[in-house]
Amino acid sequence: MILKGYIFGIGYALICLLISFIFYKLGMPKKYTRKVVHILVGFEWVILYRYFGAGIHFLAVCVAFLLLLTIAYICKLMPMISSDADNAPGTVYYAVAMTGVAAVGCFIPEVMLPFGIGVMCTSVGDGLAGVAGQLVRRNNPKIFGDKTLLGVLTNFAASSICAFIISSAYSMDISILHCLAIGLLSAELELVTPYGLDNISITWGITALSYALMYFASINNYLIPILFTPLIIVFSVKKRALTPDGIIAALLLDIAVSVAFGNVGFLVLCSFFIGSIITDKIKKRYKNKSRTDNNEDNDCRNYMQVLANGMVAFLCSVFFIITKNQIFIFPFVASLAEAFSDTSASGFGALAKRTYDPFRRIECESGISGGMSVHGTVASLVAALIISAFAYILGFEGYGLFEFAVVALCAFLGACFDSLLGSFVQVKYRCSVCDKIIESEEHCGKKAVKCSGISFVDNDIVNLLSSAFSAVLASLIMIIR
Repeated sequence: MILKGYIFGIGYALICLLISFIFYKLGMPKKYTRKVVHILVGFEWVILYRYFGAGIHFLAVCVAFLLLLTIAYICKLMPMISSDADNAPGTVYYAVAMTGVAAVGCFIPEVMLPFGIGVMCTSVGDGLAGVAGQLVRRNNPKIFGDKTLLGVLTNFAASSICAFIISSAYSMDISILHCLAIGLLSAELELVTPYGLDNISITWGITALSYALMYFASINNYLIPILFTPLIIVFSVKKRALTPDGIIAALLLDIAVSVAFGNVGFLVLCSFFIGSIITDKIKKRYKNKSRTDNNEDNDCRNYMQVLANGMVAFLCSVFFIITKNQIFIFPFVASLAEAFSDTSASGFGALAKRTYDPFRRIECESGISGGMSVHGTVASLVAALIISAFAYILGFEGYGLFEFAVVALCAFLGACFDSLLGSFVQVKYRCSVCDKIIESEEHCGKKAVKCSGISFVDNDIVNLLSSAFSAVLASLIMIIR
């Protein structure tokens, strides 16, 4: 039995390479001969699992082909599986992915059936996606990098079907809806993973998801963030909403919130994120040249801006994970509601013709911290209500009408506190050339002169303090009620 496994396993893999080599010699472009191997070699799992199950023999075959393909890649011995477009050893990555999971299977045999779904999604789903993207050029737009719409849809359909066939053939407890979820994640991982590493990310990602769907019913509470986080990344990059370091910071926040509060927390976080992007775009569209000069605004947020708006929510998530105390739900929502409230006030405040600093009782130029307008104040209140209402509708545990009202009020008061800090504490400068009050150290090509505030208290510090103010206030009200 073991000997047959080695004979059939190694023999099938060599046949796959031979078929690809024959097509290459017959004139088929390498971009297709690579896909022939890519698609066919996934069925290697069926043979190895049939004869070896989980264990050292399965791993031995994977290691052997990892070494073979690595040597072939370095020495350029197999041109039919190399790529003209880049230097990414995708086939080697495939072998790395299989070897990694096979090694895990030696200690956790239950992972081998989910491994089958991961392998087939990588070979058939990802392979057919590449073929579809290359064959069909008309009416097939690129949606992210060089990935096309038809390729992504093909991956989704093929991976979903593969998941259904494998789960049915091996009596795995995975529903049709879960098969569709697997197909969606496979398409997303192929979409967002660069440098040929999708051969690893799909295999490992789908294996992990399939394993969780089989053995952990609680995974359904976290399925939405698992499936939609890659789309948020694509959205952020395409819309230039976040810088690369901002994306990393946002991902860490996403992970903490999703682990703590599951689907509901992720959706609340997304409502803040998408709403903030919309209001930022409104601000960018309508602000005039003088406002741009004042603030040096950039609607592409960096990691400091992400931390300023999300650090309190991150800490609430961590404390909830540690303590499981429901009290942390309310400051979590309040901090995000305040951040959205402040962003909305700034975005819609750009539409106002008159801005007033109520704390200093003077008119000020729109865009200067501390200034308030009718447009911005109304938008601030509505934004606070929207996030709190969203948390209420989604059904956070213990989140009733009273909690909805308290969180919205605390968020709005936090936005007002932001204006107070902006008026008296946030550092401001006066341009030595045009004499305008600004919030950056340079203007008109010259170093500006500090005229008020504390030097280290910039807009990010003010945002962080305001978010903390709303969170603490909401917590105190909930504790003493």
